[in-house]
Amino acid sequence: MIDELRSFIQVVENQNFTKAAKKLKLSQPAVSLHILGLEKQLDTKLILRSNKEKNFLLTSDGEILFKRAKEIVHQYDDMINEIKSHAMEVKGTLKIGASLTIGEYLLPSILGELSRLYPALSFEVTIENSQSILNKVNQLELEIGLVETEIESDQLNRVPFYRDVLQVAYTSSLVPPNNPEHYHQFFNEQVWLLRESGSGTRERTDFFLENYGITPYRRIILGSNYIIKETLRQQPSVTFTSTLMKKQKFEGIEYLEDEGYQLSRLFYYVTKDGVVLSKRVQIFMALLQELYEPVK
Repeated sequence: MIDELRSFIQVVENQNFTKAAKKLKLSQPAVSLHILGLEKQLDTKLILRSNKEKNFLLTSDGEILFKRAKEIVHQYDDMINEIKSHAMEVKGTLKIGASLTIGEYLLPSILGELSRLYPALSFEVTIENSQSILNKVNQLELEIGLVETEIESDQLNRVPFYRDVLQVAYTSSLVPPNNPEHYHQFFNEQVWLLRESGSGTRERTDFFLENYGITPYRRIILGSNYIIKETLRQQPSVTFTSTLMKKQKFEGIEYLEDEGYQLSRLFYYVTKDGVVLSKRVQIFMALLQELYEPVK
């Protein structure tokens, strides 16, 4: 039954029998037989296939099964991992997702400590923007996600674990005015480097610009913190970034040390609601609470 459900999930996600077969390393007829077997067991049509059995339309029963199948397979895999683990040893692979800021500045030290404490534990890490990580946790593609954006969802559980501060960073060749009353004009005249939509940093930057009534001379959208840092060092420009970047002391970048132009935010760990958390996830959450001071 589990193999049939895996085939069904892949067919739906890939919207193609042949692609699903390749991902599962099965023949296309074997995948088709799995789907037919499910339909026979459930006495219903799940997929309305075309003549060539390549494209399909998911039925209403198929939509119900797809949602439940991912949960069943996730629980099954978790059960197998638990059974294979020794009572006092954490094994298996922890599937973690993190936003780019967290993934670059915090996650390496977290994983280093986790490896030291649990040497038999493996990791599968996904680094993408916060919205993408939230989607993957919700779809059970990740066991836990670390994000920098606030969420309101009845499908996800979130717990804050770190308080971050954002401030203005600028190319060293730029000279901000000494008088804070002239900051507004200075900011309006600059090229601003922004993260892409879906990024937690972009969300807070947009709020900062709107709150202070800043209209940048030009905006450049960049898809990673690394590209922003390198662009900031080579092209006169301004950005709004985590103070975690400042701790790495990059040459060619200065920071506006004015608390009136800073914003704080929370980093969260996020899990799927209603899913029994594996021992791997539980020890990871416990480590986060141990490494960082409690936040509200």
